[in-house]
Amino acid sequence: MAAPLLAAWGAYTFDDEAFDERLPTALQMKSSIHFTPVDVARHAARLLAPSPGMTVLDVGAGAGKFCLVAARAVADSKFVGVERRGHLVRLANQLASELGLANAQFIHGDAVDLDWSTFDGFYLYNPFAEHLLEKAFMLDREIELDPSSFEGYVDAVRERLAAARVGTRLVTYHGFGGAPPSGYELVVTEVIGSDRVELWVKTRSTTRPYRRVEVPE
Repeated sequence: MAAPLLAAWGAYTFDDEAFDERLPTALQMKSSIHFTPVDVARHAARLLAPSPGMTVLDVGAGAGKFCLVAARAVADSKFVGVERRGHLVRLANQLASELGLANAQFIHGDAVDLDWSTFDGFYLYNPFAEHLLEKAFMLDREIELDPSSFEGYVDAVRERLAAARVGTRLVTYHGFGGAPPSGYELVVTEVIGSDRVELWVKTRSTTRPYRRVEVPE
């Protein structure tokens, strides 16, 4: 366990600056655009996991900031991040290990390939917006980004949320490119950071079919 990291991320200094200092310079320059602010992450974590033993999926986890902050804020629940960039997954898992956060885990892969039925809640910080950004604002060039993929990803998320069980919790920050499907009720909306943090809870099942849009390879 890395003592310098634990000192920098002590109980009263676990902030955005401390996190950025652990990142490569290229990521530090774009952290404020792509990674969840610490205050937002703490608040979202408590909304997503109000009871012990819950499991939350962060779609597009980046360098793991949301899950790391959330795992520390809500120690009795598990936070899993899925990310397509392998080097960010390795970095996030390294930070989780250095912090001794056994309840934070990171998976290398595409969120739409996972089984979402095992999760109690989902965190979405507009994870597909990067497909629409100009190259200068993209995190890096490791994965292929294409505006034509945006609609397919948003549709895939709505399809999976529609299939989720009643009681599923969804927190969005800057949205996710679409509205939650029928059956979700907006329970909390608060302005934190640069946008609204919204909590949606699935209160009823729906059999409404969704037109599936394939995500381009």
